[in-house]
Amino acid sequence: MAYTFQPIAVALFLVITAITLGISFWAAKQVKTASHYFVAGGGVKWLVNGIAFAGDYLSAASFLGIAGMIAFFGFDGFLYSIGFLAGWIVALLIVAEPLRRCGKYTFCDALLFRLEDKGVRLAGAVSTLIVSLFYLIPQIVGAGSIVQPLLGLSYEVGVVLVGALVITIVATAGMVSTTYVQFIKGFLLLIAAVALTGGVLWATGLGPVDFISNILDNPTLTTPSGVMDGNAFLAPGIKFKNPLDFLSLALALILGTAALPHVLIRYYTVPTPADARRSTVIAIAAIGVFYILTLFLGLGAMHFMTVDPANQNLSAPLLAEFIGGEIFFGLISSIAFATILGTVSGLIMAAAGAISHDIWTVYLGNTQDDAQTLRMTKITAIGVGIAAIILGIVAKGMNVAFLVGLAFAIAASANLPALISVLFWKGTTARGVSLGIWTGLLSSCGLILIGPTIMGAGAIFPLANPGIVSIPLSFIVTFGVSMLEK
Repeated sequence: MAYTFQPIAVALFLVITAITLGISFWAAKQVKTASHYFVAGGGVKWLVNGIAFAGDYLSAASFLGIAGMIAFFGFDGFLYSIGFLAGWIVALLIVAEPLRRCGKYTFCDALLFRLEDKGVRLAGAVSTLIVSLFYLIPQIVGAGSIVQPLLGLSYEVGVVLVGALVITIVATAGMVSTTYVQFIKGFLLLIAAVALTGGVLWATGLGPVDFISNILDNPTLTTPSGVMDGNAFLAPGIKFKNPLDFLSLALALILGTAALPHVLIRYYTVPTPADARRSTVIAIAAIGVFYILTLFLGLGAMHFMTVDPANQNLSAPLLAEFIGGEIFFGLISSIAFATILGTVSGLIMAAAGAISHDIWTVYLGNTQDDAQTLRMTKITAIGVGIAAIILGIVAKGMNVAFLVGLAFAIAASANLPALISVLFWKGTTARGVSLGIWTGLLSSCGLILIGPTIMGAGAIFPLANPGIVSIPLSFIVTFGVSMLEK
């Protein structure tokens, strides 16, 4: 599909990007210590943090990938929305308050509040880095996909552009700027989803219930995947032919949220455990509204066939162009781009903290003052950003929601068993935690490498998502080794 340069869309994009950079340079003046850089000094208000949670979590996968998945695969695509939202219930009930009591800067700090062990620190840091990189790839892919139709630039140039912008945001002010970028982005994204859903219903002249009923009642529904019965389109089985694949993905999405390092570190930015719980409730409300609306975005793109067969990630922006022309297209695309900036900033913060704080400072014993810590972390952030750019170019064309599903599986496998054990079981041992993390990390990544995502039809492991195997395996090792050492 060919795309042309659209001046109004470009102008909107430049305004939103300029505001984002302005926030970063303003926030840089507030950063005086490592605590300010890593966790915004722990003074973020719970309401702000709740919306920032939504801005951080509602990534390119949510806005671009899920809409494309639903447009092409119906209910199987909507499973991502259900799973992403359900995961926050786990975070609220299990993780939020305990994590705030025991953490400082990184995911590893929470693991080590009772277990002072360098092996746990290294395992947790490596896991944080791997999960963050897996999550970074789809964000960068989404950025390149947006820049192509928005600015008329190549995918590769778009990837480099977003990488440079995010490196600037993180290297200037860390979590301070990241919080405010995510806060503003969260509001913008909700407004965009409401506006686009309203546009779909206005263009069809139907209410929400009638719109979905018309699809269900259509015996010859034309979709990007072919002509089929409407009931079949809104039932499981189009993408996930194997029920175990469906279950494995659901397990990864539901359990992965409470184990994502870039989400977990946001709990350290509020003053008290009660604030952590309140901010989670706000996040659930905002995220829940958004994910309900993704159903209408995806079905609207399918209904009007505003899809690019070569790039599922453009379904929502193309739907905006169909409904509201260049201005609406520019607005939605620019907000999507801002969405990516906010999420990537949080991910780079988590990865940079794992390298500079957990590995360089604590594990390797390089004692530093605040100025040295800040300098090292900013250098690390630049390195992680460059790695993300390279990986984003390699992953060109892949659906971003699918890629994020893999990141959730790795997080749920490597991090969640360790985190739950440390927080709630006094019998947990350092060896059990470290071996559990390595087991979850290596098994999930290994199964992805020999699965259909990498090997295609000749895959050794039959499931696209490894969660159904790697998550229980990590729990078994964590608890089993700890029990043997008692």
